[in-house]
Amino acid sequence: MSRLTVKLLALAVLIWTTWWVLATNGMQRTLNTWFDARQNEGWQASAAQMSRGGFPLRIATTLRDVSLDDPATQSSLQLPEITISTPIYWPGHATVRLPAEPVTLTTPQGILTLTTGGAEAALRLRPGTSLQLEGMRAQSKDIALDLTEGRVAVMQTLDAVIQQGADPQTYDVDLNATGFAPGSIIREGLRLPAAWPDVFETLLADMTIAFDRPWDRSALEDSRPQPRSVKVDQLEARWADLSLSLTANVVVAQGGAMTGTLKLRAENWQRMLDLAAASGAVPLQMRPQIESGLNLLSNLSGSRETLDLDITLEDGRMRMGFIPLGTAPLLILR
Repeated sequence: MSRLTVKLLALAVLIWTTWWVLATNGMQRTLNTWFDARQNEGWQASAAQMSRGGFPLRIATTLRDVSLDDPATQSSLQLPEITISTPIYWPGHATVRLPAEPVTLTTPQGILTLTTGGAEAALRLRPGTSLQLEGMRAQSKDIALDLTEGRVAVMQTLDAVIQQGADPQTYDVDLNATGFAPGSIIREGLRLPAAWPDVFETLLADMTIAFDRPWDRSALEDSRPQPRSVKVDQLEARWADLSLSLTANVVVAQGGAMTGTLKLRAENWQRMLDLAAASGAVPLQMRPQIESGLNLLSNLSGSRETLDLDITLEDGRMRMGFIPLGTAPLLILR
């Protein structure tokens, strides 16, 4: 190898290293600016340590002991560690990783702890200062959700894919969970028998959601985009001999009230009614009337074991045919 070639290689390495250092410094400045902005808004926002990595092909920053406390919502998030990295050639393709350490979310309703075997989200952001979300794929394994009172649920794997549509305010969402098992809080609340299976055989969702604005950095800094229409192509859950599937097409008003239709299919609905009555969700004195009505509807569906329901939502109220079902929940992202 000639001396000229060696010098050119050394120069290329120097330029590459300099660019990596500058780019990494830029990422850390951006993160520090974001923390400062949150503090100026009254948050308590800090990271105990910030270190760089990823050389030579990625720009990466690892933050340790991250604390975010928003007094407006009385909520706080504690992250023991988070790593943000991008390819050196384009910062818009970001990867966010969480280690196998508990993450704690505190709200006025309680303290929720998330533990995983490691979670990763690959983000695709459009060019521009707003960092508009173009797509995301998040994957995790060995997930556990716990409240102070006990375990909520566990999952073996979770795969979530979000893709922006032709309309930048619209996103296609696909979710698939394997090994989903309700924890003690849910099982005790439903008063499940000890022999009841632990794990859902199927838990998946395929939907399209239109928001009032695209998801971008303002969703973290200001307020969350709000749903304006929801089209559910498939929502399916199968647990033991119970099966629920749902399709929906609704529009959402400014205050979260929904208008549209839901189509619900329930297999072995009598067993579901047993569980609802045992948990107290259905008052025992009302069970005979409810069961009688559902029996009639299932006979109209053509099968005593299967229930097909068409539910209409109008300005936040629910009805089934001419039968009123009460007030529907508001669809608002806090």
